[in-house]
Amino acid sequence: MLPDQPRTGARHLVPCAAVLLLSLLCGACGDAEQQAPSPAAAARPAPATLERIEAALGCRAEVTVDADELREGGCEAAGQSYRMATFAADEGRRAWLAESLPYGGTYLVGDLWVVTAPSPDALTPLRDRLGGTLRSGASHGPEHAPTDAPEHAPSDAPEHASTDGPGHAPSDASEDAPPDGPDPTPGHGGGHEPSRPRN
Repeated sequence: MLPDQPRTGARHLVPCAAVLLLSLLCGACGDAEQQAPSPAAAARPAPATLERIEAALGCRAEVTVDADELREGGCEAAGQSYRMATFAADEGRRAWLAESLPYGGTYLVGDLWVVTAPSPDALTPLRDRLGGTLRSGASHGPEHAPTDAPEHAPSDAPEHASTDGPGHAPSDASEDAPPDGPDPTPGHGGGHEPSRPRN
């Protein structure tokens, strides 16, 4: 058995509690305007869920990804196709956009959510209900090609490049075709598919 020791814990507890109380009180002594959230922050709604997006669009989404970090689905409403995704963290939303924007389309980007559609007009009513910012993906595909683009690849192009010159066989486009099965890229709007080399 240990010899009786003075109760030093209780003796130190009172001053520690006093310091803690004093620091809390002094922290609250600052300018009240700095402590109050801005009106915009106070009015900021919670991030939209797939269910909230569905309700705003007036459709029932077919959920294709249901994970903790990402929920994704799509639906049709008023003759328009919509894809929607919600995220657990902003990093996930940013990564999803970085992968999706190169495919084109129109995106309504909110706090931890994204909805895609073929045109800004299709997303404007949703923006009025949920907020968010309209963004456009990159232009791509033959219909977006610059007019001064060369028709043929240079003679020192890699084997899989399309060439029609003498002594060159046209490339096999299946090398660049996506694998069979679902599109491995994140959902994107606009009905665009990745461009393929012209033969």
